[in-house]
Amino acid sequence: MTQTRKKSGTSTRGWALALTVVFVLAGSVLGWLGAIWLAQEVESIAPNGWWLVATIVLLVLFAITSVRYVLLAGMSMLDQFLRARDGVPDEPQVWPTISIIVPVFNEGPMIRHSLESLLAQDYPSFEVVVIDDGSHDETYLNAFKIQRGNGGAAVRLLTKPNSGKADALNFGIAHAAGELVVCVDGDSMLEADALRRLAVHFSEPRMGAVAGCVRVINRDTLWTKLQALEYVVGLALMKRAQNAGRAVSIVPGPLGMFRKSALLAVGGYDHDTFAEDFDLSLKLLGDGWHVIYEPSALAWTEAPESAMDLLKQRYRWSRGCLQVVFKRRWAWFRMRDERMRFLGIWYLVAENLVWPGFNVFGHVLFIATGLLLGLHPFVVAWWLQLVLLDCAISAYSIAAEDEELSLLWAAPFVRIFMPRSSIPPACCRPSTNGAAPG
Repeated sequence: MTQTRKKSGTSTRGWALALTVVFVLAGSVLGWLGAIWLAQEVESIAPNGWWLVATIVLLVLFAITSVRYVLLAGMSMLDQFLRARDGVPDEPQVWPTISIIVPVFNEGPMIRHSLESLLAQDYPSFEVVVIDDGSHDETYLNAFKIQRGNGGAAVRLLTKPNSGKADALNFGIAHAAGELVVCVDGDSMLEADALRRLAVHFSEPRMGAVAGCVRVINRDTLWTKLQALEYVVGLALMKRAQNAGRAVSIVPGPLGMFRKSALLAVGGYDHDTFAEDFDLSLKLLGDGWHVIYEPSALAWTEAPESAMDLLKQRYRWSRGCLQVVFKRRWAWFRMRDERMRFLGIWYLVAENLVWPGFNVFGHVLFIATGLLLGLHPFVVAWWLQLVLLDCAISAYSIAAEDEELSLLWAAPFVRIFMPRSSIPPACCRPSTNGAAPG
């Protein structure tokens, strides 16, 4: 893994915002052109009753997509306004002690770089607790070299038989000396000020967890470029929108800080799903703890580089989401008693199950109406309008997260190659650290 990247700067943000306006205007023009063509051809195609049904469904699909984007962008802007109004929280007079939990399983090539980035944190009082979950490569040896090089004071190396990531995290939490706990993956690379930017929020007594900002560092292939943009859009829209209500539903595996007493109160991580991060976040929200997002606390992670690895990852995500939905099915209709769990579970269903199917159905419908009903100009105009809307949202997200403008070229391809692109990245990111739950 290479060194962390620098932010893009205000000039890039200005260009991204300008392109957002251009894409919105261009999409509006295409929408009007499609409507004008449809009005002119309505008499010639009216005898075919199916065209009316198809057209109405297409319009409904587009309306739902537009409303969803508008709501998410609006909540994201509200969050940015509230942050600007309230400013950065005051630093505490005495910083709380922090334990960084790093569960690892066969992370030999990456563990040294990860630990070096953790030990470089600009924070007065912290420890790194490495949990070797039964690795059978050089993971323990490489971690031991780092521990010995630091005199054994900052790094504690613990071993246990392999039993999965959730058990490894719970084992580390039980041995943590800090009042705050940071859970990271074995391949995570943190910016030097990440701990300070997360810890400053815990002066609030009911703050249970703070989600960090996770970004893709390897951006050399089509698949990693698409995922890098996917992460940015998920952060700028999803997490910022949820943060406006102080109810972020997913604290990602690569970087999240927890109050240790909150973790103990809800029983820590469960091992019966692939989406242990999402499951724990729902438990915290259901127990009345606040969960927020801090965009300035950066962690870098590597995304799958091949199509097959990406498909395997998305399969695990889908399976993990289904497991959490089934496990929390009792919260589906308990809005009064379990409000946060109720909202979280319906969010999971909508964004991770309904919306991907909605995207696939929409593409099939676009193709069918064009080929079978002769609505080619209308379909092309409105489909391009959706693509331009995707580009507008991507440009806004790049501006909001101060990311690289070069990611924008991938936006037209996201709708085609990444039908689950609406998933908040790292939401159910099951790490390879530890064996998968049975």
